[in-house]
Amino acid sequence: MKILMVMAGFFPGQKYGGPPVSVDNFCSLMKKEECFIVTTNHDKDEKNAYEGIVSGKWIRRDNCQIMYLNDEEYHKKIFETIILRLKPDVIYLQSMFQKCIIPCLQLAKKYSIGVVLAPRGELCAGAFRKKYKKIPYIICLNISGLLRETVFQSTSEEETTAIRQWLRIKENIYELSNIPSLPDKIYEHNFKEKGAIKIIFLSRIHSKKNLISAIRYLNQIRGEIIFDIYGPIEEKEYWELCMAEIERLPSNVEVKYCGLVNHTEVHRIFSDYDVFLFPTLSENYGHVIAESLAVGTPVIVSDQTPWRNLEKNNAGWDIDLQNTGKFVMAIQEIVDMTEEQLDIKRKGARAYFEQCSRLESLYDSYELCLKSSLRGKRN
Repeated sequence: MKILMVMAGFFPGQKYGGPPVSVDNFCSLMKKEECFIVTTNHDKDEKNAYEGIVSGKWIRRDNCQIMYLNDEEYHKKIFETIILRLKPDVIYLQSMFQKCIIPCLQLAKKYSIGVVLAPRGELCAGAFRKKYKKIPYIICLNISGLLRETVFQSTSEEETTAIRQWLRIKENIYELSNIPSLPDKIYEHNFKEKGAIKIIFLSRIHSKKNLISAIRYLNQIRGEIIFDIYGPIEEKEYWELCMAEIERLPSNVEVKYCGLVNHTEVHRIFSDYDVFLFPTLSENYGHVIAESLAVGTPVIVSDQTPWRNLEKNNAGWDIDLQNTGKFVMAIQEIVDMTEEQLDIKRKGARAYFEQCSRLESLYDSYELCLKSSLRGKRN
């Protein structure tokens, strides 16, 4: 089966968040198939092309082939040329609102190609903002009929409900977990001193990710606190608010902004910390949560992600965003732990990740979803 993915950004970009991770892991899982990616040749909000990458030619990677296009080439006519040459069985789209979506849906209809569309959480309540722009677009999409034969990939019950509500879709929704990134080895952790903690926040600096709450929790924590922040600054005004909160923190809290992270380094970086603090407003999956758990770093997250029952599984906490006291309590509990006590949480985090990451059954589920998009299509 030939699978074509058209998306705004992919690696080596560092500012596109979870979708490149999802697609990269998908290509690794589906190695038996032929995977092709068409994307732009620069990082998000950048103009300079990636160094050493030739645009407009297929570049072979270990799990797929990629064609990078400059902005002038990234349009319907070029997509059509690629489709006619490649003759894909399925077009797998990674958003509702990227500018490639409508052209690709039109071309799929024109050439009877199956489509799987993954909204990537964009329709969920925590992410569905600026509705005055999005609702007219969705109404037009519904009226156009372009979604009529589309198969949808959801990653949670909430997202399935949102797809049904906003897109008026009743059938052809497959609730599939995202594919996790597996660490390349077992990572060792630094020794944990009782009364001290190293906390990491790794995500886009965006109001949706709720960094400002993470900073505010630290006002109430006793002990020696190191808080390191990683990720691209997407909302400069929001970052300024966060820095103002950092200035108000007591002297026992040391905060540092550590910049961008190459995805190949994510597992190693998580292993350097005692806990991942991430009170996000909404995640349809949360690759960073999976990556933290995979190396045994427990997590303190909101209850707005699919990663639930963490405390029961000794892997961390998933907490109601209104319950500030419980966030503070969870952080303080890690501070007060000895190395031996935290090691129990580390083992629980790894075990929970392994329990949630059965790749063989994931392959079967994704294959079923892809094949369902081919019903009634040409061979």
